Amino acid sequence: MGFLCCLNLSASAKEVTIHGFVTEINSPTSFVIDDYKVTRDNTLTFELSKTEGVEPPTFRAEDIRVGTELEIKGEYEEESGQLKAKSIKVFLGDAQKLKRRALLEQMPVLTKNGSGWEGEIRADGERIRVLPTTLVTIKPNRAEREKQKGAGSSESAPLNSADMLNLDTFVAYEGTRSADGPINAAKIEFEHGEVERGEAKMWKKLEPEVKSPDYSNFQPGTLKMRDCAYGFCEHEIVPNEQAQEYVARIGESLIPAHQKELSADDPLKIPFRFFLVKAKSFNATAYPNGVVLVHSGVFDVLQNEAQLAFVLAHEISHAVEKHAWEASHYHRKELMALRAGGAFIPYAGFATGLAADAIKSQYARSLENQADRVGLEWMLAAGYDIREAPASWKALSLKKGDGPINPFWSSHDNKTTRRSYLMAELRNNYSDVDFSKLKTDSEEFHHVAQAVQEFEVKKNASKAK
Repeated sequence: MGFLCCLNLSASAKEVTIHGFVTEINSPTSFVIDDYKVTRDNTLTFELSKTEGVEPPTFRAEDIRVGTELEIKGEYEEESGQLKAKSIKVFLGDAQKLKRRALLEQMPVLTKNGSGWEGEIRADGERIRVLPTTLVTIKPNRAEREKQKGAGSSESAPLNSADMLNLDTFVAYEGTRSADGPINAAKIEFEHGEVERGEAKMWKKLEPEVKSPDYSNFQPGTLKMRDCAYGFCEHEIVPNEQAQEYVARIGESLIPAHQKELSADDPLKIPFRFFLVKAKSFNATAYPNGVVLVHSGVFDVLQNEAQLAFVLAHEISHAVEKHAWEASHYHRKELMALRAGGAFIPYAGFATGLAADAIKSQYARSLENQADRVGLEWMLAAGYDIREAPASWKALSLKKGDGPINPFWSSHDNKTTRRSYLMAELRNNYSDVDFSKLKTDSEEFHHVAQAVQEFEVKKNASKAK
């Protein structure tokens, strides 16, 4: 559905700045970002964000597609949702070149083509095309390198057989997105997953001390643990057995099948444990050892079970994709580079200082994007309506406003940004989904939400006495 490109905005129009991803295109001068119907004059030029070491290409209006990231300043009329752009900044990002790493979601469909490979890889919530020109290699992990000492190179080598791969394999890929959506890979590097000694220590360090609630007497339990970012922390476990079992059951249903089917003694098995803890904030946190904390405040915001499923799938993906372990390596390398360049970084743990915070925000954003993409896949696999993923951000905006989400993320990231990112993913990658067969809600969700809210009321009343 289109609308006129030239608008007569009323006196109620106000100056706004929005940052998000294009979710619908009507014409080169008319497109949509979430709820904002954007129009621009033909004479308005685009400002391109600069990426270090990359020469910005020429960008035309015709290059805007669903998923293009834009920052727009202009006059906005709230009643109609119309935004007349005065300036448009384009963030090319992945539109230029993608460089990511993710766990395989399915066994790759690969065929030997002469000296190369051809086929498709499903990972990272993406379809990755392997072309005859794609460089396909496999890199030994740390344990394999230790075994290979004195027995040849420990560097990446050409992939000789697809039988060398399994669903515990990570794929690092580089490429560009094609006009029809999938990524055309220039480089593919596989590496078998493992739990390194340092990662095992991280798991152990984050092991919680749990005292179960006294459900019959309505007494909260306690969960004490060391937190990577904030030191030692303690949470109250909500003393409602139905709520605890419900959150755990939904969480278990979203764990990817292969991870769930690993034997208990497999070092790659993540022993997921889900806890509903008392906290007013809209938040959930996943730790690398499978501990997932869901704040009771989510039930003040979320509207149905599918939205809760997205929150849990997003958090589960952080653990399965090893984001905490990957981030610790990334920050360590970047902090060393900053020191080498003369930057003052006072603490060598998680990134601190202004320069390090900038690194952290950029990297955190890439991890959140991946958790969104992968979370959609697992949400769909569990039979949930993935359209409720962006709707969960809409619900949060209605409850809390549309401001920034987290001070450690990019300053561009607000609820509109996250919502429009997911909406673009749905349009680009899930247009063939039969939504009529997917689950949205359950009566139990609302029973649990009411019980959790009643617990908060009783808790506050007892404090007031």
